[in-house]
Amino acid sequence: NTFSAARIIGFYPYYMSGYLLCREKSEELKNKKYPLRAVIGIAAAVVSAAASYGAYCYFKYTDEALQMAGYADPMGAVARIALYAIAFLAIFALRYISPDRKIPLLTMFGRNTLWIFILHRPFTLLISDHMTELPEVLVFVISAAAAFALCFILGNDITQKLMNKLIDGCTQIFVSDEKTKFNFSKLVILGVSLFFIVNILIDSYSGIAPKDLIKIIKGEYSYDEADENGSENDSDTDILYPIMDTEQKQAFDNAFRITFAGDLILLEDQVKRAYNGEDYDFTDVFEYAEPYISSADYAVGVFEGPMAGGEAGYTTSNFDDGKELYLNFPDSFASAVKDAGFDLVTTANNHVLDKGEKGAHRTLDILDEIGLDHTGSYRNEAEKQSGHIKVVECQGIKMAVLSYTYGSNYINDPELVGGSLSYLTSVACGTEGERFELLKSRVEQDLKEAKALSPDIIIVLPHMGTQFSNNADNEQTVWFDIFKENGADIILGDHPHVVEPAFVEEYNGRKVFTAYCPGNFANIYRENRGDTSMLVDVYIDRENKQVIGGSIVPLYTHARADGNFRAVPICEIMNNAELRSQLTTDDLERAANSNRLITNVVFGHEMDITSVTERYYFNENGFIRSKTTGIELTDEMKSGMLYPEIEKAGSVCFVGDSVTEGTKNGGCPWYEPIEALFPDKRFLNYSKGGCTVSYMLERKDEIPDAELYVIALGTNDVRYRDETMCAMTADDYVSRMNALVDALSGKPSFSKAILIAPWYSTDGDPYCSLSFGEKTRLNEEYSSALESYCKERSVGFINANEQIKSVLLTAPDRKYLLDHIHPNSTKGVIMYSEAVLKER
Repeated sequence: NTFSAARIIGFYPYYMSGYLLCREKSEELKNKKYPLRAVIGIAAAVVSAAASYGAYCYFKYTDEALQMAGYADPMGAVARIALYAIAFLAIFALRYISPDRKIPLLTMFGRNTLWIFILHRPFTLLISDHMTELPEVLVFVISAAAAFALCFILGNDITQKLMNKLIDGCTQIFVSDEKTKFNFSKLVILGVSLFFIVNILIDSYSGIAPKDLIKIIKGEYSYDEADENGSENDSDTDILYPIMDTEQKQAFDNAFRITFAGDLILLEDQVKRAYNGEDYDFTDVFEYAEPYISSADYAVGVFEGPMAGGEAGYTTSNFDDGKELYLNFPDSFASAVKDAGFDLVTTANNHVLDKGEKGAHRTLDILDEIGLDHTGSYRNEAEKQSGHIKVVECQGIKMAVLSYTYGSNYINDPELVGGSLSYLTSVACGTEGERFELLKSRVEQDLKEAKALSPDIIIVLPHMGTQFSNNADNEQTVWFDIFKENGADIILGDHPHVVEPAFVEEYNGRKVFTAYCPGNFANIYRENRGDTSMLVDVYIDRENKQVIGGSIVPLYTHARADGNFRAVPICEIMNNAELRSQLTTDDLERAANSNRLITNVVFGHEMDITSVTERYYFNENGFIRSKTTGIELTDEMKSGMLYPEIEKAGSVCFVGDSVTEGTKNGGCPWYEPIEALFPDKRFLNYSKGGCTVSYMLERKDEIPDAELYVIALGTNDVRYRDETMCAMTADDYVSRMNALVDALSGKPSFSKAILIAPWYSTDGDPYCSLSFGEKTRLNEEYSSALESYCKERSVGFINANEQIKSVLLTAPDRKYLLDHIHPNSTKGVIMYSEAVLKER
């Protein structure tokens, strides 16, 4: 991007065509009669416009394609060729339509296009930075005005003369045999060159400490030292997340849980796949998500579409397939939603009138008939006045619920706001102007009335946002702030059809929960991350009736060849053997991408699917990691060396490197599942990712006092092979470990030390200069020497490597490992803990 390589490649055909276009061809064109030229040009313009629309519908062009980014499959090349063909046809049309006389300003701009093209970029970046929060209309107006201003400033004849003089001077420096004195042109070339050099240096070395930069310049900086200082451990995955303590866990477990699902929507194929020859059965859509929904104290969904009856025709499109999209659901879908555990649905959405007023009214009749509570749309003005604030009491929690939509498809907004359809639903849209102020005042009045009912919690369900954007847009942020300012405690949004942020914040002295959008519940439109969604949980303290936190359940929409599309919790994908047997490796990869996307959007950090948990919890401070449990304790483990020693000790300190710190898996140490076996023991951890025995020996006084020390060091001494920080021989390694044990034995509470052999690491280790065979041999040599030392000193010794290798030999590494050595925070640490416990 620094050198605009993508633009150069993408625009090259146009540059070359212009270069090859000879003057004679232009003269021939000028000599043709203009009326004939205009007719040809207009016809070509119409054809190019039609071709553009057809290509867009067929190839589904994205912004990346138009910006000349790379493409992921061979059809992308065909799409790119079509893009060029259409563009050249449009250029042909413009050349024929353009008159052969000078046009004020435009002719000058065209003649000086080169300098506009070269110089405009800094100005557009500066302008765009100040337009991120502006309304769309204003953005278009400012952009058009700025474009004209830049053309006028950079494309006038005075600028052209100055720049031509400069470029001629610069050219002479390279083509002239004569030596030229230092002049302005040389100064410009020098300045541009220095700019790129400095820019590259900043890109390459930003984030490196000054002392390390000095070593780089002197040639004294090695990748091994970089590893010790954190280069192996400074990626996005190297965050040590706070752990949910016992008090927090108890608070979440005892809280009143509201579960919110995104748009419950049926596109054409979802309806057709549900048909079993007699009726429409949607049970399998909720098959795996149902336990997560029905276990909630109160579950809310977005019923995004009418039930107008079969005679009105069911949903007519799968979205973006060239068909007109009108939604209509079979009545049985409502029953499936209720059976899945939903207590309330909102019907305020942009599809509420897809089948007209009768369809909207019948939807409410069916929901009433099956006993599924609803809010958001109404049969008449009286019903709206009495029911636009839904009051619900559940398990001692009194909730006031309000629903809004930004509008409805195929209906003019004035009809919904103040016209004949204003009774049907409640509208919240726009960010400025008279209508915005009117709607804002209505919302403020609604919330005032809601507060007058003295609820414990006020919930707002707004249907708004930019489709397929993972970020909240300006309209959402403006309205969500209005809801908060006027007393909303929980805001659960939807409509963008993809995952958007969810968080808890301190707002005017109270905790407010916000979820911009959880994505569609089960979205068959897989483009633009459509198969990714989540369930959102809000936790309310039963005593003080305040929000204490939230959680998310990542979902992946599984698309079976037969049967319906279904929302599958990603945790189930990793732990349910029956479900996994129905998935392909492509499904697993897409689910992994979904998990990374969801966690990145919600928490700002991607999390690996191998570490997925049933729920990701968070509070106003962000993500809170739950401790890993799950060891099935056997007699073999109880009779191993470690278990009885922990039973005897009052306190245990684990000392080690990244595997003990949990550097790569969010801070989950290899032994964490063992902790769950001893809930009353005091466990301590003193470890550092990338460290060697020498590193720990230098900090021996900082290691906390404990009765039992479990030390797992030496892996990095084998891997890094840097004599400034590593024990380079087995004897040296044992000597340093002995010094460390001696230092710890002087601690007041010391009773015993158990040393764990250097961890086994797989092939493909990017931080080791040795071959895999050499690394393995050296690891075994160090382990053997450590074992001999332990026997002589009566120090405990455990070598779990054979146990670990035996598991990895019969299962994919990714099931247990994040990379070449680090266990994931679920199956990986359980496997490591079990392997250590089994050793005698």
